[in-house]
Amino acid sequence: MIVCFFLFIPINHLTILSTVAIAGGLYFFYLGFQLRARKHLLLTTPTSRIGSAALGLVEVTGVAAGPYTMTAPITGKPCFLYQTTAWQQRNARKDEWEKIAEETLHVPFFLGDSTGQFLIEPLGADLDLLRDFRQEYAASLFSSDLSGQDEVSPRISVFLLRHGIAPARLLRIEERVIRPNDALFVTGTLMENPGVQARPLSPHSDATAKSAPSKLSEQNAVPAPQIIRLATAAAPSTIHEMSQQTKIAAALTRAGITKPEAWSAAGVPYQSVAVEENAPPAPVSEEPPKSSRFNVTPPVVLMKGSYHPTFVISFRSQKEFVSALAWKSAAMAWGGAAITLLGLYVLLAQMELL
Repeated sequence: MIVCFFLFIPINHLTILSTVAIAGGLYFFYLGFQLRARKHLLLTTPTSRIGSAALGLVEVTGVAAGPYTMTAPITGKPCFLYQTTAWQQRNARKDEWEKIAEETLHVPFFLGDSTGQFLIEPLGADLDLLRDFRQEYAASLFSSDLSGQDEVSPRISVFLLRHGIAPARLLRIEERVIRPNDALFVTGTLMENPGVQARPLSPHSDATAKSAPSKLSEQNAVPAPQIIRLATAAAPSTIHEMSQQTKIAAALTRAGITKPEAWSAAGVPYQSVAVEENAPPAPVSEEPPKSSRFNVTPPVVLMKGSYHPTFVISFRSQKEFVSALAWKSAAMAWGGAAITLLGLYVLLAQMELL
């Protein structure tokens, strides 16, 4: 019957737009009801203290902690998880943005309160994190070799090089992180540990994946590297005394960029370079190592479950998160319904013109 309905509609630009509007409206309507179902699930799941939580779907609030952190690529802050996104303006005359790169990486961390702590494996979580960095840059601030000017951080240049981005229009960089001592609300499945452990991040892991760090294979072996010494008497002692190419080569090597095309885009001949910093040895401490305060392979872990796929990590409280979810679900459901009805109205109007 629906097929017969469309057979009587003239095919033109307006009917195609109307059909797309109907499909899009139904999709948003469906998403709105999904969010509404999630809101209902959060409201009916009691918030537990970490020390008394039972296996299954749980809601907990606590403070992030852990023996291992990594460095956020833009702010350089120690964190357990970061999500860095690059947006580029679609048109110089319109405030429309296109996502051109997103990088998310994590290490397992602990969430604790006064009653205990859980190991959190963030893989697959819906992240609702506070924005830690947001800045816009004009394309003119980047030189042809992406080394940048004083207004552009070298970390941003390296991030863009890692994703092969040459800015052509206004660029926006955003970064969200989970840092030690951040208060978090987490909803997920508490289960027997399938083998997850708190671990440091491998320096050669793929920064664009959410999965656990992967090891380099023997096929990725490279020749013996050239050593650039940054803190010896015979060599330059500060980065400002190094040549421009040496600075870029050092930055690319620190970022783990080994693709020849990325080096070529930066205007640097490809070679295997290692940066060696002769820092004084750390003083011996009588305190126990930080990892000894955590059970790096605990019997249970909080993560995304197979039977309860809801897994949220948010900087908001449970009440604030549910309230935001209610507004978003209502906007999607009512907006999707309005767009669908408008598309149907236009299609019916086209039929009356026959």
